[in-house]
Amino acid sequence: MNGRRVAIGLGLVAALGAGSWWAIALFAPQAFIDIDQAQLQQRIDGYFPQKHCTMMVACVTLSQPVVKLTEGSPRIGMSADILVTLGHREMPGQVTFSGVLRYVRYQGDFFLDDVQVENFALTGVSPDMVQVVRQRGPDALRRALQGHPIYTLRGDSARQALAKLAVRNVQVVDGKLRVTFLSFG
Repeated sequence: MNGRRVAIGLGLVAALGAGSWWAIALFAPQAFIDIDQAQLQQRIDGYFPQKHCTMMVACVTLSQPVVKLTEGSPRIGMSADILVTLGHREMPGQVTFSGVLRYVRYQGDFFLDDVQVENFALTGVSPDMVQVVRQRGPDALRRALQGHPIYTLRGDSARQALAKLAVRNVQVVDGKLRVTFLSFG
């Protein structure tokens, strides 16, 4: 009988805690941090060049990224130089792509997910290799970006430390990446 009361008590405490958090999340005022294109570009430049190889024979190297923010979009656009290496053969080109930011709470990291290649052009590709590169190139691009944060909230200030815990939305507003979070004070 005593164990049952403890279990019921713990269940009530958990339900009250969840209800309280829901109320805070619903009714608490929001604040935001704006990250301008230059700040984002500076952070992204530090992660490039990126090189990803498959079986040490086929490699994709991305370099010289340029960030593009589109008003009202949850997607971050980028263009980069690309170098596809198959054995001893090198094929330079350009790639334009975009992705949706995924936020990892507590770490403060933003990753680029749902990467979609919008333009992919290589020079020095023989006609028989065009199809192979077009099929495998975009997947290699996704793998090269996977696991590398494109921005990290540092937590240098109380505001950024709070933002790391309570991010609600990320969207481009007024030419800047706006990170909206709950404000508790």
